[in-house]
Amino acid sequence: MRITLMHNPSAGHGKHRKKDLMAALAKTDHHAVYQSTKKRGYEKALKKPGDLVLVAGGDGTVTKIARRLIDTGIPLGVLPLGTANNLARTLGFIVSPEELIARLEDGKKHSFDVGVARGPWGTRYFFEGAGAGLLADYVRAAKKEDKKPKSASKDREMARHVSLLRQLLHDYPAQEWKIDIDGKNVSNNYILWEAMNVRSVGPALYFAPRATTKDAEFDFVCVREADRSLLLDHFDARLAGKKSKFPLPVRRFRRLRILWQGSTLHFDDKLWPGKGERVASPNEIEITVKPSALIILQPATPAMNQAAKSK
Repeated sequence: MRITLMHNPSAGHGKHRKKDLMAALAKTDHHAVYQSTKKRGYEKALKKPGDLVLVAGGDGTVTKIARRLIDTGIPLGVLPLGTANNLARTLGFIVSPEELIARLEDGKKHSFDVGVARGPWGTRYFFEGAGAGLLADYVRAAKKEDKKPKSASKDREMARHVSLLRQLLHDYPAQEWKIDIDGKNVSNNYILWEAMNVRSVGPALYFAPRATTKDAEFDFVCVREADRSLLLDHFDARLAGKKSKFPLPVRRFRRLRILWQGSTLHFDDKLWPGKGERVASPNEIEITVKPSALIILQPATPAMNQAAKSK
């Protein structure tokens, strides 16, 4: 198989190096071409990417490359090297990069829905989810602080973010949002709302545990003032290492409209408005689903590999 490896060498604190990944691909007899996503002009490598684009990096790197593969029919594979890896978790990329590479040959192609957001910026795509409120404001504050301890494990880093989110939640005010989903008015005062394509968001918060990425629908998750204590308990359980289902109902939808009045929005890990960007409000924003816009090559399970060998 001809593979274009798009690698973020900074992901995972640089533990997975170019030579290690290319050596693992060589062992499986794949013909791979390497491209660092940190190099200027990395997009040129996607003009003739071969049979598969394999992205080695975190959620941000995956979505950066995935945007360029929409409607191309070229499959995308993932080697999760980031911290949260929300997209990779939902898609089943949950073992080591070396093991994932070994399973590529027997992987299966699946369609993947993509989110389309239309607003003052024009049109943009997203893959994990979009939302506002507690999580979006936390992400903006975290980007300003940028005090990530480089020695922390992924689990500790996730726990640190959940702990800080819990602290913020105590005094975080619910905000009025005018929202319509599939023609139904669900306007309310929300602490947060999320339109989710995958099961987890932010620091691996499983707000939509039944979400699937090929049903042409997204999951609408919301937390009202009356739900504050439930979300606090949910965070407490997560920090204690206990399994806890998200305590609030989730609603499926295909089209969401909001009247934006100045609050921060997030689309995957990107914030809007951007730093220093001034946008007049109010403004109407629409979120819809673009079904099967992307092709994912999901890794084979051990059972699939064994069945293939026995034929």
